[in-house]
Amino acid sequence: MSSHSSRNSKSRSHLASSCNTDHKLRVFGYCRVSTDMQVQHGLSLDAQREEIKQCAADRGWIIEEIFVDGGFSAKNTDRPAFQRMTKAIKDADGAIAAVLVTKLDRLTRSLRDLCNINEDLLEPYGCNLVAIRDGINTFEPVSKMLLPFLAIIGQIERQNTGERVKATIKHIHDQGGHYGKVPFGFSTVKDGKLSKLVPDPVTHPWLEKAIGWYREGVTMTEIARRLNEEGIKPRYGAVKEWNTNKIYELLRTMGIHKTRAIVSESIYDKRAAYKLAYQLRGEGKTYTEIADALNAAGLRPLKAAAFRWYSAQELLRSAVFHDRGTARGLALYLKEQGHSLREIGLRLAQAGHFPKRGGQWYPNTVRLLMVS
Repeated sequence: MSSHSSRNSKSRSHLASSCNTDHKLRVFGYCRVSTDMQVQHGLSLDAQREEIKQCAADRGWIIEEIFVDGGFSAKNTDRPAFQRMTKAIKDADGAIAAVLVTKLDRLTRSLRDLCNINEDLLEPYGCNLVAIRDGINTFEPVSKMLLPFLAIIGQIERQNTGERVKATIKHIHDQGGHYGKVPFGFSTVKDGKLSKLVPDPVTHPWLEKAIGWYREGVTMTEIARRLNEEGIKPRYGAVKEWNTNKIYELLRTMGIHKTRAIVSESIYDKRAAYKLAYQLRGEGKTYTEIADALNAAGLRPLKAAAFRWYSAQELLRSAVFHDRGTARGLALYLKEQGHSLREIGLRLAQAGHFPKRGGQWYPNTVRLLMVS
């Protein structure tokens, strides 16, 4: 039996009976909340952490790290902590036995993302998934079979929840109420069941001054400096001082500063941009050279008309680069590029790489190579 198959069967036997063993498994925890979910359902990050810790303690597992994404939606996997966890699982190369979440929707509500997570991360690296409240535990074969069905339910629930929230917010606004964060310069008063915005006697005059300065042509940086000099504090943020970004958000929220539409013939295609950038970075190109190549290819970032060195760097922040001179490095690189296991096997053979015991590359042989 191969080392990969042996590791997977060994891991499954540890949780099949849901009890402690002499061999302590190493696991990761993952927590996520969106602002609305945390408020409405009480799924605070601290509560999720404690539930994950208790689950691990009950089974004698060692939690290596708990990754936390606060204020991120589950509609995709473009979340910083999730991306760090992905890299950590790959770097651990089979040493992480499972990822623990309180519920499957903490990880994702997308069927496509769940399938990708399972095929590209969990299966190749011998890592399982445990969703505590859902009773999901892929150490057990039946749970692995149920995963796609639960993801479909979660995806439908997310769509329905989104529609309900939109309808509720519209109703509140139609009644003259306020929903969401209270902007600088205002406070709220209760009017029956509704909260309504009213000018704050202390901060509203400063809001009017900031708006007046902006209309006079004063820069946002200078407006921030003036407010800080007067000791006026912004309402939100860990840094209790004004900066250009906070002034921009304030003026945009007030409808004073209108964001300009992106005028560009280039298209936004993150997957295509990532593939090209990944390839160029692997060739040793600088971020500036990568940005130039992306622009020449007719690609742009989501919120800009063209790539700059810093947006190319952001695009590649979660990338892991591999030595393509080796069979394993080339296989991992091709996997990052989106090739199937069968296609990777063909490419390996074309590059003159063959299995150690001879013969040809099969999908399972390629899978074992990548986790060896």
